[in-house]
Amino acid sequence: MRYSRLLATGLFLISASTTALAAATADEAARIRTAIQVYAGAEPGVVDVKPSGDDYIITLDPAPYLAKVKAPNFSAKIDAVVLTARPKGDGQWDVSQTGPYNFNVAFDGQNSIDGKIAANEWKGVFDEGVASFLTSDFSLKNIVITQILSESGMKTTSVSTIESWSGSSTGKPRADGAIDATGTNTLGPTTVVSTMEPPPGTAPGSMPPLDYTATAAGGDTTSTVTGFRSKAILDLVAWFVARPSQELIVRDQAQLKEKIAAALPLWEELDSNGAYKTVNIKTALGDFSMATVGGGVAMSGVTEAGKLREAINFSGLTIPPGLVPPWSSDLVPHTFKLDFTVSGVNMKAPVDVMLAEADFAKDPPLSPESQLKLLPAFAPNGTMNVNFTGGEITSATNSISYDGDLLVNFTGIPTGKFNIRMKGMEETIAKVQVGATAADQMAQQAMGTLVAAKGLAKTEADGSLLWVVEILPDSKILINGVDPMSMMGGAPQQ
Repeated sequence: MRYSRLLATGLFLISASTTALAAATADEAARIRTAIQVYAGAEPGVVDVKPSGDDYIITLDPAPYLAKVKAPNFSAKIDAVVLTARPKGDGQWDVSQTGPYNFNVAFDGQNSIDGKIAANEWKGVFDEGVASFLTSDFSLKNIVITQILSESGMKTTSVSTIESWSGSSTGKPRADGAIDATGTNTLGPTTVVSTMEPPPGTAPGSMPPLDYTATAAGGDTTSTVTGFRSKAILDLVAWFVARPSQELIVRDQAQLKEKIAAALPLWEELDSNGAYKTVNIKTALGDFSMATVGGGVAMSGVTEAGKLREAINFSGLTIPPGLVPPWSSDLVPHTFKLDFTVSGVNMKAPVDVMLAEADFAKDPPLSPESQLKLLPAFAPNGTMNVNFTGGEITSATNSISYDGDLLVNFTGIPTGKFNIRMKGMEETIAKVQVGATAADQMAQQAMGTLVAAKGLAKTEADGSLLWVVEILPDSKILINGVDPMSMMGGAPQQ
């Protein structure tokens, strides 16, 4: 959300000011303004700081910068961020914000985004030493975001309404200057209404209706980050602000590389997981619903042991009546889980190559010879690991679980091994047989596949069927040690 990004930027900007425990003064306000301008720039009207009792009222107004945008048909009005900051001593500040917040950006004469937040209450404790918040609590009420997008003559209008959004976070400074933080977010009832207008001149009925209304009872997310280099990242921002032209960046590129290196690995580990509850989607085809829709992402920073994990899941799926043939209605999955992790790569080494060999005076900054070093640096073994765990596809008739490992070879054939288990094969065959008997072509094709799969399976102690699928370096695929192509009388795989 652009609002949260703008707010977070504004809050970080007070990091260079002093923290005397005393009544606010005009001199101190001037020093704070100068410190903020290190990060926000010195454009007149952008930063204003005024003393008010024991507090400082900090106003960050993007209007002067927006007025400089010369793009055709561009307009923007974004409310200023107004913060109240009070020094606590020892380099810490109480910071708060309250009141409504609105923004509107339009471009190309056809596309726009408009946001309104009826009420906002936020407070936190900012620590200069790590340039981050030790605590943060916020509550937003009645958020409405309207987006209009036009492409190839088609106009899409989307209105998102969130009744409430609240959250909290805590940060713990570390001896190395980084910070470890945890946070939670809770979304209240949410509605998204999307309508589409076909291009002018489109014949009535020639395009399927694509309008929809989606609702959710709410959602929750939890996030953690370790080793976040907030201070070094802020220093990098200040470096760019002080050099607003390409010529200055090129002139001081040795310093830039030092600043980037100091900010690495940006963070060590980042992990976020969340889920929406009671999701309903109304479409022209009927109503879809899910009890939960969730997911998660975890990623390393720019480290030698690079890693990325993604997870997607839903439960309690129901679909409109008549959308699938009657024989297959109980075969539609109501639960789905996908969870995979990419590893075995080096995120740091390619950055090291760029920092050592890039010349920002040239276009491109990296020579062809240097570019050839990036892939070997990223994948020193020429491979990348993809691990799948806890996979599940469950319907009213059957349940399939899966896990395995895939080795992606950047110069050859991928290899791997997967375990697929299924309960309910006989019940599934019986359902499909009903459709096959009724001459349903899809059912007849599925029946052949199911019979072949059953023949290749091993039966485990609990009655479930097991397929161990191996992908070999010669591209041959084995299922429970058997080459299915040879069983079907086909030519062996090469």
